[in-house]
Amino acid sequence: MSRTQWILAALVAGVLAGMGIRWLDQPVLTGLATAAMPIGQMWVRALQMTLIPLIFAMMTHGVAQAVMGGRGGRLISTTLGVFFAIMVVTVILCTVLTETVLRIWPLPAHALDSLLGSAAPQPLPGFAEQLVAIVPDNPVAAAAQGQIFPLVIFALGFGLALARLPRAADGGEPVVLRGLAEVAQAMMVLVDWVLVAAPPGIFLLSLGLGMASGVGVAQVLGVFVALCFATTLLMAALCYVVVAVAGGMPLRDFAAAIAPAQAMGAGSCSSMATTPVMIEVALERLRLPEDVVGLVIPMAVSIFRLGTTAHAVAAVLVAAHAVGIEPGPVQLVLAGLAVILGSVSGAGLPGAAVIYAIYGPGLQVLGAPMAMIPLYLAVIALPDPVITGTTVTGDLTAAVLINRLLGRRAGAVSRSGGPASSDPT
Repeated sequence: MSRTQWILAALVAGVLAGMGIRWLDQPVLTGLATAAMPIGQMWVRALQMTLIPLIFAMMTHGVAQAVMGGRGGRLISTTLGVFFAIMVVTVILCTVLTETVLRIWPLPAHALDSLLGSAAPQPLPGFAEQLVAIVPDNPVAAAAQGQIFPLVIFALGFGLALARLPRAADGGEPVVLRGLAEVAQAMMVLVDWVLVAAPPGIFLLSLGLGMASGVGVAQVLGVFVALCFATTLLMAALCYVVVAVAGGMPLRDFAAAIAPAQAMGAGSCSSMATTPVMIEVALERLRLPEDVVGLVIPMAVSIFRLGTTAHAVAAVLVAAHAVGIEPGPVQLVLAGLAVILGSVSGAGLPGAAVIYAIYGPGLQVLGAPMAMIPLYLAVIALPDPVITGTTVTGDLTAAVLINRLLGRRAGAVSRSGGPASSDPT
């Protein structure tokens, strides 16, 4: 069995074992389980301790590297503008969809009480307080207090500043950027070490949830998985609409051309591994210019993850509603911005780390429990093929749209490999 399968099995076994102990109501079993549960909490804390240095190092290095390596002024500005616009639309639509579903079918009350312990969720601060808190007056204090969103803002500015430093004598990155890259790599190694203990850690964590909440936690995770499918499929469908309306390309040809990349993405569950196929599809089947493909596809793989952004909205809102938090319009806007920044900061991270990087800022903005992330980690493999397929679809859609905005010509090729007869003039 793979690690993912072990984690999923541990989650199911832990919940069932917890429900069984609660049903049997035997003091000995209850005492043993209660004594063992702190080990699960220790595992969660071990995973969380990597979050701050990992996000800061990756965000700062990634921003500086992107700015230092930028080329093609109009092309890169158009690319970034399209990426940001699509992510904003994604956050808006997925927020509306998720909030609608959660209000029609509300989550069970107190489903995640064991994640909070005796502490109740804190009331959300007002608009002015949250707006001021976005910019940290002391980045070190923000890091020490685990305030991820302000730290991401600082990392963004720090990365832009580092990009202005002179290069090293050998023409490489400044020494401080190399150091940040090494810190990020070290944190990823530490994450891998902690994840070795993921099955027993998840088992003990879900054991407490099963004892405290019974089927409630299963309902929360079931709603999360369903919303992952709903949000990502919604955005995938919207990609086809965008191409049909503004892409300057027949929809049937576009759908046929990108199918190999979608299949590769869904099969590998990795947009990074699908990059060569996307480049080939963009050049040979969509007939996009080489300079557009050479910039847009690598940038998209790095900072533009449509499926990830879409389902992260559901993850953040489900966790908030599961502990009784009802976010207002201001909090929804701030959480959406946090998801976008988290998606950018998660570029290049491995599976578990990218989940922490993307979910973390939004969860913290809304005051939702960070301990929900390991449970998401246990079930994310179920919708992962659809999430990655949507990301691949979004990358190629963005490439077609950017090419259209630049006034270039493009045309999909037929399934047999020759020029499509419906190629626009």
